[in-house]
Amino acid sequence: MNETATLSTVIDSRVKDALVSFCKRRGIKLRYMIEQALIEQLEDEIDLEAYEARKNEETVSLEEVLAGRGRKR
Repeated sequence: MNETATLSTVIDSRVKDALVSFCKRRGIKLRYMIEQALIEQLEDEIDLEAYEARKNEETVSLEEVLAGRGRKR
C-alpha cells in the first residue's frame, strides 16, 4: 500500500474551475489528474536534465552499430 500525503497550493480559480469541469466530463478523479500531471512534469524535467548533460556526446548511427563499427564503452 502506498503512503499518501497532503499537498496544498494556490492556483488561479479559472484554472481550478476548468480542471474540475474537465475531470467531471471525463469521469476522472481530480486527485488522479493532478497526481498524473505532476508525475509527467517530473519525468519531463528529469529527461531534460539527462539530455542537457549528454547532448554534446559523440553519436553513433544505427548503421554503424549494426555494422560493428560503433564505439565500445
